Amino acid sequence: MSRTPEKRLEPTKLRKETRDWLTKKTIPHAREIAKELEDAGEDVHDLLAAIDELEALVQEGPAGNAKRAGKAEA
Repeated sequence: MSRTPEKRLEPTKLRKETRDWLTKKTIPHAREIAKELEDAGEDVHDLLAAIDELEALVQEGPAGNAKRAGKAEA
């Protein structure tokens, strides 16, 4: 294990292609796998929490920052 402190990836650093791939491929496939594991009796709470966090990071991208900036000005 690394001894460096955990850093959260800045969502604005994701390229559009990466963001699209995560949204259209990775996250849905991970949810399918979690459902299959849950159907097999596995505890998937941590997996679903990680998927939700990844989805939140993807959605916090430049559009999310612009929305927050607009709310701050209002």
